[in-house]
Amino acid sequence: MRAISGHILSCISLTAITVNLLVWIPFLVLFAVLNLIPVQKFQQLCYHCTAIFYRFAVTGNTFWLTRVLRIDFRIHGHLPSDTTRPLIIVSNHKSWFDILLLQAVVVPGGPILKFLIKSTLVYVPVVGWICLALRFPRLTRGGSLSQNRKDFKAVSQVAQQTSSSSDALLNFAEGTRFTQEKRTQLKSPYQYLLPPKSGGFKTMLNTMDNARVLDVTVGYPAGGDNFWTCLSGSVRSIEVWTECTNADELGNSKQWLEARWEEKERLLNDLYQNHYDAQTYQDNTRRPVAYPPQ
Repeated sequence: MRAISGHILSCISLTAITVNLLVWIPFLVLFAVLNLIPVQKFQQLCYHCTAIFYRFAVTGNTFWLTRVLRIDFRIHGHLPSDTTRPLIIVSNHKSWFDILLLQAVVVPGGPILKFLIKSTLVYVPVVGWICLALRFPRLTRGGSLSQNRKDFKAVSQVAQQTSSSSDALLNFAEGTRFTQEKRTQLKSPYQYLLPPKSGGFKTMLNTMDNARVLDVTVGYPAGGDNFWTCLSGSVRSIEVWTECTNADELGNSKQWLEARWEEKERLLNDLYQNHYDAQTYQDNTRRPVAYPPQ
């Protein structure tokens, strides 16, 4: 009976989020089209309007996640308070729910969040329409030399746009969602992570001047990292660790990523060794999602 009610609530949650996005899509598409008019001040106005409606959409989703489903995003660390500088976000990737979570954590009071998408995602109803309207960079991830060059060019272009607009650009450095099958296939040295790829991250660093880098580690309760499960109301708390660094302080990008992945592995290992279980965790303490100053 509980399982049936969970599936029903997941359906309701997915419907609510979809309807919320559908409400704002016409406005996003309208200003995306108007932004093609080559008048700088008019383009700035269109961008400002697009950002407003983007925030409305995120606010609606976040309200459902935190007030209706009562998910507590437990933020450990600080988020940067300076929104005048571009931001690169580097995160591990466990679930489709990561996008909703990171938007809920970063966007209120902070920058607009853009992210790299697989080219096939544009064919997904609603989500694909939003990605097209906001002109998110589409990657092929085909593996061939020519496809890799196209991907790096797309990353470089969006990094230049983000650098001038002070938005946040999200990079899932693992390149795909974590699964045990992928972990085995890639011979990952980590138990809870896939090995990070530094190519796209390095391109962002080289393109975005005066940027900050926000390293985010997302930890779901055991068995609670499934998108459908998160929408069912059974996941009560998700851990989010953050650490912000100036890009010019990182040194070698590959070595920095590897060091951060070692730290992520340690955090996740501690989390799961403490038996953080989605079914038994019953902490009812809640606090509003905030954007705490550094």
